[in-house]
Amino acid sequence: MLMLTGLNDYDFIDFGCSKGGSIAYAAKAFGVPRGIGIDISPEKVEATRGAGFDAMLADARTLSAYPKAVSFVTMLDFLEHLPGLSDARTCILSASEVAKDFIFIRQPWFDSDGYLMSLGLKLYWSDWRGHPNAMTSLEFHNVLSRIPNIEDFRIYGRDPILDSDHPAVHPIGSPTDQHEWKAGTHDPKPAVPFDRPVFKQIMCIAILKGSSTTLEEVEAKLPWDTVVFASDA
Repeated sequence: MLMLTGLNDYDFIDFGCSKGGSIAYAAKAFGVPRGIGIDISPEKVEATRGAGFDAMLADARTLSAYPKAVSFVTMLDFLEHLPGLSDARTCILSASEVAKDFIFIRQPWFDSDGYLMSLGLKLYWSDWRGHPNAMTSLEFHNVLSRIPNIEDFRIYGRDPILDSDHPAVHPIGSPTDQHEWKAGTHDPKPAVPFDRPVFKQIMCIAILKGSSTTLEEVEAKLPWDTVVFASDA
């Protein structure tokens, strides 16, 4: 196993740092100066370093050897790229061991795929070949509720999509791996108001056992719209 050094010098670890943007976001949102990214891709680690951030080559599934090394772990647009739910569960368990206060997860919303398909529609990110692990809020609940180190957690919907006019919505027949819908570039789509919640992102905050940080303190620093589930309700 690759041995990491100096983790205790950082406030947080960003899993799947890619090019470093998520490190910058978390540092600003939580008002802490030092974050380090980890990634299994040497190219992405170098890109993060090239952008001016600290990063190490490491596997996010294998950090149990560094208990409570940092205050928190972030996973921003990360878990959906993993091969499947088992790897995601292992990464979240690893985060619960290396952090001492909380875990922050944010990624695309996949809960509405079946509903939108019934209307002849889809969200463009739900059809990416790079998103094999399309976790729903129920799957997040089932993972977070069964990790022993987690005391409380909440699942949120962020940035509501009210109807099919939203550029994130495509007709079901659009090619895969698209971005926002554009008239003249993509096929027409039906005009449909949505009668149930659809969001751009799902967000999770998990407070770890023994932490003096509260859910309310963490969520006050982040934009969100709806609580989908609260373990302390």
